[in-house]
Amino acid sequence: MAPRLTMPPLSTTLLLWAGFLASSANAAITSQFQNFYPQHGDKYEYILHHNCSTQFANYLTGRTHDFPIDWLGGGSKPTVLTEPVILCLLNNVSEYIKSASASAQVLLGITPTLLALLGASTEELAMLTVLGRRPLLALFLSIGSPAVYVSRAFEFHDPRQPLRDRCGRYHLFRPASKASRWALAAAQYAVALAAAANIATLNWELGVRTACTFWTETIFAPLLWGILSVPIHIAGTLALRLRVRRTTRGAGDDDVRYTFAQWLRATPRRVAGLARSEWTPCAAQDELRVVAFDEGKTFISWAWLLSTCTIIHILFGTLLLSSLLFVGPQDALGVIVRYMASVLACRVVLMFEIAGMRERYVAGPSEDGRVERLILGREIGKGGVR
Repeated sequence: MAPRLTMPPLSTTLLLWAGFLASSANAAITSQFQNFYPQHGDKYEYILHHNCSTQFANYLTGRTHDFPIDWLGGGSKPTVLTEPVILCLLNNVSEYIKSASASAQVLLGITPTLLALLGASTEELAMLTVLGRRPLLALFLSIGSPAVYVSRAFEFHDPRQPLRDRCGRYHLFRPASKASRWALAAAQYAVALAAAANIATLNWELGVRTACTFWTETIFAPLLWGILSVPIHIAGTLALRLRVRRTTRGAGDDDVRYTFAQWLRATPRRVAGLARSEWTPCAAQDELRVVAFDEGKTFISWAWLLSTCTIIHILFGTLLLSSLLFVGPQDALGVIVRYMASVLACRVVLMFEIAGMRERYVAGPSEDGRVERLILGREIGKGGVR
């Protein structure tokens, strides 16, 4: 007769899970020092296996409580495994390679500021969500732009200003057929997804191929810096909604002011509208009509907090990237090029969408005291076409 399988009692199961969690808590990440960047990676690998084999073997165990803390060497409880390996590598590598690594750290340190100058601002990405009604595309673009453009605190602009036309501006074509709209939207998502994937893999490679001097025990520091731009852009979307909202023909200010209960009741209709607009480029959408609100205490406080978080995000990125070890100048240039490629690609897609919103924008009577309609960049007023 075959033995019958019985389930262990609940108390035994809980004890087994507690032991598993306790053993997992004592284990550390052991994905570092397996691969280095190519410029000087072969030297680091040679030193690791010939001069630092004992420290590396201790690191691979992942047992943080089995080894003493090198307090005089700068180690601590979290870095009990990583600090001996890093210290041994630095003690055995040449001064020439150390000098090259310091130059790479300078290049990487200025990278967040350069990316912030090239990348999108929170207001621009918020326009794509609030006015363009393409939040999914805006999410991918925010992931592909790890740095956020810095604006001066307490300096606010009319959010409708980017939508107004100016003399000599280039005007986009409007996709006429449904196939061309789908093709254009698919190309935009392909670029945004490729940029986001490039940033994600690049930050992962930085985590496993280098070591951050102030956070050596983790490989997720670059990924954390990259993903923190997303909540900043989400906060920018909330700030823009306090100033402007999209409306329809004949609707007034009261039609876009609603309570939280009304907002919840309108969720199915809003989701259905987003499902249609998400796959339609802004240049092919219906007329864009905007209702603007005055600045209030909530908006000013939220915008000030947003500017402060943007500065902190850039400072964190500067501290993080300038603290990476085992990177050569050639490796750093390759990292910067990949960052810039993603940021510029996202910027092109975003500017194309903002230009499409500008083509479909219909100015309200409150602007300049007259009704304006901008069609293909031409202003129609009382004096005719000017």
